[in-house]
This record gives sequence, C-alpha cells and structure tokens, in this order.
Amino acid sequence: MSIYKKFSKSDISITPFTAHKQNTLTSSSLSSIGGRYYSSSFPTVAYRNGKTSTFRWAKTGSYIYSSFGGGLKTYNDPNNHKQYFQLDHLFYKNSKIDYINKFNTIEYFDHYRVLHDKVNILSLPYKTIGYKIHSGSFSLTTGSISLKDDNKGHIYDTQFNLGDLNFKNEKFRVFNLGPQEGYKAYNLNTKNGYEIINSNSTYSSGRIGILDDSFFFNKLTYKNTTFSSKNIGGGDYPVINFDESFISSPHNSKYNFNSDDNFAISFFISSSEIPDNNLKKYLISKSTIKKIITDPNTNASTNTSGSSQIIDAPAEVQYPFEIYYQSQSIHFDRFDGTTISSVSTIATSSITSMIHVTCQKSSSNLELYVNGYKLATSTDNTTLTQNTADLFIGNKGGASGANFYTGSMAQIMIFDDALSQTQINNLSQSIDNKPYIGNIFYNNGLITITKPNYQDILNPGIGNQDFILQYQGTHLIYENEYQCMVEQHEYDYTLNPSARKNKHYLNPELANFTTGSNFRPYVTTIGLYNENNELLAVGKLGQAIRMNDETDMTFVVRYDT
Repeated sequence: MSIYKKFSKSDISITPFTAHKQNTLTSSSLSSIGGRYYSSSFPTVAYRNGKTSTFRWAKTGSYIYSSFGGGLKTYNDPNNHKQYFQLDHLFYKNSKIDYINKFNTIEYFDHYRVLHDKVNILSLPYKTIGYKIHSGSFSLTTGSISLKDDNKGHIYDTQFNLGDLNFKNEKFRVFNLGPQEGYKAYNLNTKNGYEIINSNSTYSSGRIGILDDSFFFNKLTYKNTTFSSKNIGGGDYPVINFDESFISSPHNSKYNFNSDDNFAISFFISSSEIPDNNLKKYLISKSTIKKIITDPNTNASTNTSGSSQIIDAPAEVQYPFEIYYQSQSIHFDRFDGTTISSVSTIATSSITSMIHVTCQKSSSNLELYVNGYKLATSTDNTTLTQNTADLFIGNKGGASGANFYTGSMAQIMIFDDALSQTQINNLSQSIDNKPYIGNIFYNNGLITITKPNYQDILNPGIGNQDFILQYQGTHLIYENEYQCMVEQHEYDYTLNPSARKNKHYLNPELANFTTGSNFRPYVTTIGLYNENNELLAVGKLGQAIRMNDETDMTFVVRYDT
C-alpha cells in the first residue's frame, strides 16, 4: 500500500485573482503605515533668474546638485522642486501629445492633466495598495470638502456633479488658453533669466507661445504680452497681461460661426483702467485682418526675397463675433455686412479683480453672463457672418491705435455649442471648466492636488490638515488547487487507535469489527508533503468521508497564497 502519492502536473493548477482590501486612515495614522504627504513647486524665482537652466540630479534627499557655468553647486531643496520635475516628467509633460505612453488609452477627451506651479502630493505605501489602488474606491474628507476619484484617474470635488449635463464635454472646447504653463515663462522676451537680443514675439519656453491648451493645438502668436499670477476663485492662476499688446491665432473654421451655429466664448478679465466712453477696447474678435499670400512679381526672379510672402490684408466686412469693453460695459457683437446684432451689460467702471464673462449665441438669442448670472439678452438678426479673419485677443486685428485692451485675461475658451445655465455656473466656479482638482495614479499609489484654489488640502505647511482617507488596495492572490485522486485499492487502512484491539495505533492487531467485508475507513484529514516528506499543508474535511472500494475518489484541496 502507498504511504505517499505523487502528484502529476495535471493534478495541480494555480489561478491568480485580485482581492480588494479596504483601508481607512486619518492624518495622524498615515505615517504609521509608511504614507506621507508633502507640497512641491516649480522653482519660479530661480527659473526667472536663469539658475535652473541645466539641472543634474546628483543625489536624493533635500539637496539638488546642479551644474551651469560655474561648475557643480549645491542648493537646498526645501520646496521639493526635484519631486516636481519628476512628477512632471512621468505624468504631465506633453500629456496631450504623448498620449499613449501617459494613459495607455486613446479615449482622448476622458483624461485631463494640468500641473500648475504648485502641487500637493499624497504617497501611499505599496503594502497597502498591493499592485494598485482599486479605481473608484478613493475618498478623502477634510472639513466641509469631500474628494473622490472618478475611475479615470481624476480627483474631483463632490460639490460638482460629473457628466456632460454639468460640464461641457471637452470635444466642444475648440479653443482653450489658460495659459496652463504661463508660470514657466513670465516674460516671453527673456530666456533663462536674460533679455533676448532682437527677440521674436513668438519665442517660447516649452509649449508656451506655440500652441493653446486645447486638444486641437491651435497655433498662437504673442506680441509683447507678459504673464503673471492673479487670484481667481481663491487660487493663484497664470494670467496674460495686455498693454499695447495682443495674441493672434490663424483663421480656423472651428470658430467661424454662422447664423445657424450655436457657440459660447468664456474668459476671466480684470483691468484697473477706466475706459474712455468713446473708445472700444477689444477683448476677443475674429474680424478686420486676414493672412494672404502676395501675388508673385512676374518681373522679379523667383529667388527674390518676399516674392510670395504671407502678409496681413483686410478681411471681409462681416464677422462672427467681436467682444469689447466700452463705456463701463462689455459688448458682444455680430455683423453680416448689413445687420449688426449686439448685446451689452454694465461691468463697472474699474474691474480690479478677476470676473468671469460668458458671451454666447443660443438659438436666435445673444446672451451675456457675468460671474454665472445672465445680465443681458437680445435677438440675433444676422445671416451670413463667416469670414477668413484671424482670431485676435487683446486687440482688433493687430492694428495700432486705440483698440488695445489694457488689463489681464485668463482661461479664454471657445465652445462650438451653447452652454446651459448649469454649465455656465460650473464653469464660473470651477475656473477651468473641470470639476477635477488633481489626479490619482492607481499603479503608483500617488494622489496629486494641482488646482490652485485647492492648495490648502494635503499641504503640511498650511492650516489644519485633519482628514479621513479611504481606499481599497488591489492585492494579487493565487488560488492553489491540488486534485488528490485515490484509486479504489488505495488508502484502505486506518491509523485510528479505535480500530485496534488494545486501542493503540502501534498495535498491529485490528479490532474484530474491522475484519468484515463491509468495513471501510473514513477520511477526515488530507496532508500535502514536499519531496522530503515534510508536511506543508493540512486540509480538514467538514465531515468524515467513507472510502469506496468499488470506484476511484478525488479530493480537491484549495488554498490561497
């Protein structure tokens, strides 16, 4: 008879599966399991002074070793600039362009990543998250604010409801200029802290000055504009400053709206200038100037410079929109060459703080909203308003004179559809038309708070940081299955002392009741051994099973590791 029976490969199977373990932590218990939270920032001052032109990270910890000009130097890094650059490199930099590597998906409008000049980071240990945080399980409550993740890698404020009914879908936002990365180059005429000789107005650092922030990558040209920071909704956002300056973008049919098109234009604006009652200070317009290629000079050689240059020329008289500031009011006009339709509202004589303005055409009406409130409406009587003019911001057509706007603008957006009242309210309050305040990177155990007006959350240097944190870790578990097959002639004995005459298992004499043909032993325990006959696992049956001498039997032992 057999004492041990060897398994064949077909008797063994190992099946992986995941289990989600709930974790509930507080700000005081987070560190006890190896978690931490900290703030990080872009080194704006050093960048503007030319001292971050070339960083060479030489060690970890709180010090940065950098090399530029004078050799290797050491800088204390109390603001975790190094972590900021690492985070940007891994998850944010060029995320719209390097889409597959950043997201592993092609659902373009489902992902939104914006890294401002400051970010708060929550780091969770792998022993609690397993191989990733279970999507949809993250929540953080601090004071009256409740944050959750949306299953797609975003952290959102639950005061805003998700969905297209509450926020206009990204695919409708055909133009978007934050400027999201304005903090990286406050002056487009400087590079690494030094004034550029014979500077080009389209000079840029990274993507600044080249493309807008939308998924449509609209080309931009800056003329003497500068960037700075202003408070919008309780947070410091980059803004564009205009003073005898403007931004232009080439003509595009996406925002060349006709009489049968609904659309909306949204922006934040501030100005300390008291407008002249007779002068129009243009904010956004698609009128006046277009680009053309000059006719070749047949008398000149084809090698002659300028024979086929692109130049500015007067555009068609009609235009889909002009938005300007005049006589303490904001005006929104459309013109078809014969009929002008207009709506306006008083904005105050001096807009010293940033206000939100939405101008839109909805069905047959022109509407004007300030800070989410509809203040004026009128009927649109225009017909054909399309033209080939460029888009201008801060000026009308780039011409010199009194059309320049003096002040600041930010979060300039054009939608190729009208917005509902709910969408306008949420746009005004969310600043960037998104309920998201940061991101969650499930596989890395990282949560970031990037929105400027939420920078007091998970920031150890600001106020009370009491919070309750919940999430589920996704742990990979293996189910091990062993099929223990017993043939009819095997294991037909028992070591139970009660089956011995003197009730001792060492006594070879069996009791009389075991010698009959009807006696069969019962199985209560199955042991799994290694090749050295060492017991590795014990399986206990819920009830004793009688062995059968007429057929084979199979016992299945399962355990998880």
